Amino acid sequence: MEPTPSVQPDPTGKRRQFCSFRIADHLFGVDILDVREIKDEVSLTIVHHAPREVRGFVNIRGHVYLILDLRLLLGFDSRPVDEMSRVILFKEKVGESFGVLVDHIGDMVEVDENDIENRQPDEAISPRITRRRADLIKGICKLRDELLIILNAGKFLEAF
Repeated sequence: MEPTPSVQPDPTGKRRQFCSFRIADHLFGVDILDVREIKDEVSLTIVHHAPREVRGFVNIRGHVYLILDLRLLLGFDSRPVDEMSRVILFKEKVGESFGVLVDHIGDMVEVDENDIENRQPDEAISPRITRRRADLIKGICKLRDELLIILNAGKFLEAF
């Protein structure tokens, strides 16, 4: 079922679109304009002696991307890659040649810009998202059945 906003559309027409995904049963999203592509084949080359948050490198059509474990960046435990895992690759404007590993990709979610609250995480979202990780979060949008936690992809490389 596709998440839907909890309020009526903004009459001014200011809409934002987010690529949504799940991590540890939470719904997250990044601005769709920052996403280059989503890969379902997750074949990583491990980087020895790298920080824990670095899952490895992936070669896509001759271009090498650094892949970060978004679970670890957000304060959750890492987990093995499975058939639902996906890699989200970002455009160069976000950061040079990198992507993140997520548990499960969702739908594109469109919301009214006025529905996005700019606030830092608290216990209502997750006690695991610490203040140290709070700068990864741009805002929160209440959907019909849950919260969409909007992340700032431009901060991912700075987070470890």
